[in-house]
Amino acid sequence: DARRHIGVMLQDANLPATLRVGELIRLTSSWYPSPRSVLESAELAGVADLLERPYGKLSGGQQRRVQFALALCGRPQLLFLDEPTVGMDIEARQKLWSAIRHLVAEGNGVVLTTHYLEEAEALADRVCDMARGRVISEGSDDALRARVAMKRVRCTTQLPIEIIEAWPGVVEVVQEHGRVNIATEQAEAVARRLLALDAELADLEIRAAGLAEAFTELTRDDNVASLQEAA
Repeated sequence: DARRHIGVMLQDANLPATLRVGELIRLTSSWYPSPRSVLESAELAGVADLLERPYGKLSGGQQRRVQFALALCGRPQLLFLDEPTVGMDIEARQKLWSAIRHLVAEGNGVVLTTHYLEEAEALADRVCDMARGRVISEGSDDALRARVAMKRVRCTTQLPIEIIEAWPGVVEVVQEHGRVNIATEQAEAVARRLLALDAELADLEIRAAGLAEAFTELTRDDNVASLQEAA
């Protein structure tokens, strides 16, 4: 039965509030032919210190980690994770990412849905972007970013932000920690202007768009509409 080789973590889960965490893992493990031990599952999910706690007494982030333990306890070959880090703090999120990488290194497949684009960048070998119920792009992180003309120009400059914002091709200008971060579709031209107008320009660098910029560009209304017309 294929279901014995699949683990699932839903975005919302209703579990018996009175059962202890260890009991939930033990019960779920019993449905699989060669499950992990309760302790191994709990340690991977970061809930080893919660085994004697009733599920209903846990915080939202702790409950999510327990649900992750239930998804992986059966040693599944394929794991479906629906928004797995919702409700988690930064430390818990990083630990769950580490556990997912461990599972992938073991040879398991992981299909993950997320609205956190940094999560997709951190974990995914392939990214599938969806908008309005349609797949609008699919490929590696690098391949999706390469489809977008947007780049980031970062530098330390004496030029006022208002002047840079008026240049052709500049989409956004943000000052961060003393440096200027420019989103633009004409990165080389912007860099030349900066060099020509600011003799004290420093720390100039040009980077490809991140996944967030790529997703924003690919899900623009006109791009999605053109895909719908093509379909």
